[in-house]
Amino acid sequence: MSVAPTVETRRRPVEGRLWLAGIALLVCVLLEVTVMPYISVADGIPDLVAAGVVSFGVLRGPLVGGVAGFSAGLLLELTAPVGTLGVLAVLYLAVGWFAGRYTERPEGETLIVPLGLSVLAAGFVQVAYAGMHVLLGETVPAAFLVGHIVVPQMALTALLAPPVLWVFRRLLGSPYVLEPHAMRP
Repeated sequence: MSVAPTVETRRRPVEGRLWLAGIALLVCVLLEVTVMPYISVADGIPDLVAAGVVSFGVLRGPLVGGVAGFSAGLLLELTAPVGTLGVLAVLYLAVGWFAGRYTERPEGETLIVPLGLSVLAAGFVQVAYAGMHVLLGETVPAAFLVGHIVVPQMALTALLAPPVLWVFRRLLGSPYVLEPHAMRP
């Protein structure tokens, strides 16, 4: 008499690779802090963390994308001290959640949509972070922000994000939503 495995005991073969993808996101954070400041145009540097968080969101859903974004943002703030602790964590959480909402759509085999989301996420994080500085009473010249930081950062992210997206796709496999309510039959 054979018993079919239940939903709780069945696991997808790539679930074990979620830890490897987490380590890859840690590598993205470390590269963002150590190497990427040397690859700059004007004052913009490529945002590999945005590409990693978007990959998590697109490949595993809004919950995993949000958790990955919050973790990566907090780790980024702890490794490279910035102004207010927690702001980047919340911004990357929003990026991961929004990218995870894309998982509910039919899958595409190209990297164009995740690449576009990564570039938009890099721009969103910079503009929202500047908005937070404005709320704190600092002056942020809009022309300098857009011309010297946001546009170069988005262009460099578009150039360096495809390898990051490819690595995460190889580690995590095809997209599916990994959430507690999705595991029920």
